[in-house]
Amino acid sequence: MSADTLRIRVAGPRDTDAIVRIVNEAYLVEAFFVAGDRVSPAEVQELIARGEVLVAEQHGTVVGCIETSVHGDHGYFGMLAVATSAQKRGIGRRLIDAAEQRAREAGCRVMDIKVVNLRHELFPFYERLGYRRVGTGPYVHRPVHQPVHMVLMQKPL
Repeated sequence: MSADTLRIRVAGPRDTDAIVRIVNEAYLVEAFFVAGDRVSPAEVQELIARGEVLVAEQHGTVVGCIETSVHGDHGYFGMLAVATSAQKRGIGRRLIDAAEQRAREAGCRVMDIKVVNLRHELFPFYERLGYRRVGTGPYVHRPVHQPVHMVLMQKPL
């Protein structure tokens, strides 16, 4: 699959199963500190109903997703995930670009993300994209096996 065949679009209800599978597979790397799946079909359906999920599709197959939302002049993205078979091809970066563009079009001046403090490998990636650490907050997704918190990062748009 080449990146030039990639199509990014707003997710619909038919994408629920693919999004759940891709996200839960991608977030298995967090099994060392949390238990259970990252998302359920009901959670994904709720985000889809609000129009807050973008998917990356190649040749009719969903290969990635990202949650997006707008809060005043701040955009937010989270739940970035790319299918294992499609990683290292720039799909995650294209999804981030699409989320940032969507936030700009909604009048946002800043993009927020939250990164788990134990995912040290993610900080340099987001910093290369212009994000900076600006604070911390609680981890609220799943039960944890060890102390963990979220690091808020922001980027001017």
